[in-house]
Amino acid sequence: MIKKIALFMIALLPLGAMAQSLKIGHVNSQEIIALMPEVETMNTQMKEAQDAWEKELLKSREEYYAKIKAFQDAQATMTESIKQARQSELADMEQRISNLNQAATDDLQKKNQELAAPILDKVKKAMNDVAAENNFTYVFDTTTQTIVYMGPSANDITPLVKKKLNLKEKPAVTSPSALPAAKK
Repeated sequence: MIKKIALFMIALLPLGAMAQSLKIGHVNSQEIIALMPEVETMNTQMKEAQDAWEKELLKSREEYYAKIKAFQDAQATMTESIKQARQSELADMEQRISNLNQAATDDLQKKNQELAAPILDKVKKAMNDVAAENNFTYVFDTTTQTIVYMGPSANDITPLVKKKLNLKEKPAVTSPSALPAAKK
């Protein structure tokens, strides 16, 4: 019996040594990305693209509504074949607007991915560099992983990644209503 216990203890020794060399950290990538100066440029470019699409869609909708009004106003004096032709024309316009809407959505998603990719790559590289420099075995991103428990001694490498990217905290924006009222 003692031999079995000794054999079991010997088998557990490598596991104990391995557990001591394991270094696990966590990072909040959203917090880092929010501080990146490139995000402001990306947001500006996305807003410009959205505005251009909205302008185009608005023009198409206004044209569509004008044609509907003209149809409704003249409907009483139209022959049946002209009514059907106008209704078909309106249905075609409705379909074109729907297609334009889908094209806008697809284009904006593609543009967002194109603009975000270099930012995400830069953050990922910084996280990998910090993890390698500090000999972490695993690093979990708290924004994408479900972590059930994080002990007080957990290694948060978010500050190290921010430092690696030379990011500074943005000052908190306070609204006028949050400021104390002046005494009269």
